[in-house]
Amino acid sequence: MRMDERYSNAAYGSAGLVAFFASLSLQDWGFIIGVAFSIILGVLTYRLNKREQEKRTRILLEILERTNAGNVPATAHAVAEIAKKAPKEI
Repeated sequence: MRMDERYSNAAYGSAGLVAFFASLSLQDWGFIIGVAFSIILGVLTYRLNKREQEKRTRILLEILERTNAGNVPATAHAVAEIAKKAPKEI
């Protein structure tokens, strides 16, 4: 008798789910799709910004590692080398 209850609950549950989605209007579907699209764009924007910030941080760390406060010409040369390479990475 327990198996009949499982099938009955599955049938009622799936019928209720189908009825819910069938009752949505075109405006509701447009809203749902718009919200999903906005969430996807938000996540992609976050990931892109995070990656760009990591690139910038790596470049700044490389500049910091190559600089020497006592030797200004060498520091300027190191920054110039990194500046040449930076547009290729970004």
